[in-house]
Amino acid sequence: MNALQQIQLELKAPKSKYNKFGKYYFRSCEDILEAVKPLLQATNSTLVITDEVQQVGPVVVVTAKVVFTDADGKETTVTAHAGVEIDKKGMDVAQTFGTSSSYARKYALNGMFLIDDTKDYDSDEYHNQVNQQANRGQSNQGQQCQSAPAQQQNSNSQQKPLDQRYQDALVSIRNAKKPETLDKAIHTFKNTKFNSQINQACRARADQMGWSPAQPPQHNNQQTNNVRH
Repeated sequence: MNALQQIQLELKAPKSKYNKFGKYYFRSCEDILEAVKPLLQATNSTLVITDEVQQVGPVVVVTAKVVFTDADGKETTVTAHAGVEIDKKGMDVAQTFGTSSSYARKYALNGMFLIDDTKDYDSDEYHNQVNQQANRGQSNQGQQCQSAPAQQQNSNSQQKPLDQRYQDALVSIRNAKKPETLDKAIHTFKNTKFNSQINQACRARADQMGWSPAQPPQHNNQQTNNVRH
């Protein structure tokens, strides 16, 4: 067994961070590095992490490169990418790059050491549905009626089987641009067989976007924003 295989088998990276928004624990890049350092020393191996920034079309991308070198000089390299949202509300440029760098480094380390972390999910249709429902709820406060096309579209969405709505939700969560989308997904699938998977997907997106958690609402039926920028 070589050094990398040994570390992959022995590495235990705890989830020391807690997200009040999704009510889950998660591990950070720092958690993985702290856990792997003693194993690197025991196997006389080294780990080097570097970042590279490039622009792909209109998107700025941070690429994290992890290089593991064993005692015999054999190198193993894993890379991971993360987009940078330059104009992210409430964060300066250094913070947005730092967030993307940490995210990319974490998933490069996951790949190197075979850490089974939460997967990111996709979905667009559910994202549109959630936004429509949220907008409709706000407009109902100042209006007594709603347009027939919007009612028809929402009715069609609700008629879908739960499994199909779950698949739609995964797509929506991955493409979520606002924390409200994650709030709605968690609320919609609460007390269903997909509750755990939806919470994990929301966790991954919140982590990716750098959304900070807030205290959850006191009442289950309260439609408020649970995540702040």
